[in-house]
Formats: sequence, structure tokens, C-alpha cells
Amino acid sequence: MQATELRLSQVLFEPDQPIQHVYFPLSGIISLVVVGGDGADLDVATIGNEGTAGLGGLLAGDVSFTRQMVRVAGQAVRISRAPFLLAVDESRHMRELLAAHADAFTAQLLQSIACATLHSVEQRLARWLLTIADRSGQRGIPFTHKAIAELLGVQRPTVTLAARMMQKSGLIDSRRGLITITGRPGLRRIACECYPIIRETYDTALGGT
Repeated sequence: MQATELRLSQVLFEPDQPIQHVYFPLSGIISLVVVGGDGADLDVATIGNEGTAGLGGLLAGDVSFTRQMVRVAGQAVRISRAPFLLAVDESRHMRELLAAHADAFTAQLLQSIACATLHSVEQRLARWLLTIADRSGQRGIPFTHKAIAELLGVQRPTVTLAARMMQKSGLIDSRRGLITITGRPGLRRIACECYPIIRETYDTALGGT
């Protein structure tokens, strides 16, 4: 394992390119991006200190399914592909952890799809802010309203309106390119049930570690 820096907008993997390392973020956020045939990008999931980047395709092949890039700078440790696969081959405990992580990650994707259909933008924004703060270990989230709108699949004015309401309620401090959580309990009350469901899924699957 080697310590490494996650630099903002750094691309760790491209689709159909070989996976050379597995990353374990300690802070910062990595996004999994699906690249469309027309060149359009769509963030489908985030990985922070609860997860591992570089698993997609690693065990079944040697190429990535998605573009994986750093959305929030931070620190991580990484290990080369060959010794990681050797450790997995030799350790039943490692295999069990990987299977538990895969189950939790799949549950997160399914819950997120339901969330996008069933819940309001304000609920989804509160859930997203709490999740990013948990996974990055930071209260300040360096995202513009435009970037958040793209991640949530809504219009920018919709995010701006929801953020203004949260700021007036003392839940966040929203400045250009940075949102700081100032009232976490209030955000927890606004966030939909998807937030505790996803968090508890990871806690249960990985033993609360």
C-alpha cells in the first residue's frame, strides 16, 4: 500500500482502459462517470472513505467500466493490481469484504434510482450533501450549483432555490463554489429516508468500519 494524493479532476481510470491500481480514499470524493456515445457524461455514483475505487472490472477482467475521476481533492492509499489480486486469492476474509462491499454498492445504486423518482429536489439535495460530507470527511463541499444540478439531473435554478431555502434556515452556508454544512440535524430532518438506508447498508455490510 502506498499513500497518494487525490487531485481535483484527476482521472484515475478511463472506460476500457487497464486497471493498474486499487484506491482506498481516506478523504475526498471519486465519481464514477458513464461516458455516452455523444460525448455526454453522467455521474452515476460516488465513492469516499466508505468504499474502494478500481474494483469495476478488476476481478472479472482488467479494464474499467467507467471513467473514475476525483470530484473532491483528498488523500488515499493505493495498491497495484497484481498484489491486490494475490491478497484476494489468498484471503477468504478479503473475498468476504469485497462481496459485502459489492452488495452495499449495488443497494446504493438501486436506492438512488428510486430516490430520483420518488423524492423532491430539496430532499435529494439534503441527502446528497450529507453523503458527500460523510464520505469526504469535510463540512465544506466544493461544488457549484451547476455541478450539483448535473449530478442530481435537475435544472440549476431548482438547486439554487433549494439551497437558498436551506441557507435561510441556517442549515448551510452557500458561497460561490463552496457549500458548508452549518446545521446537520436540520439537514437530517429534511433528507429523505434514502440517506439512512444507504448509510446503514454500508455500516451493516462492512461491520460499521
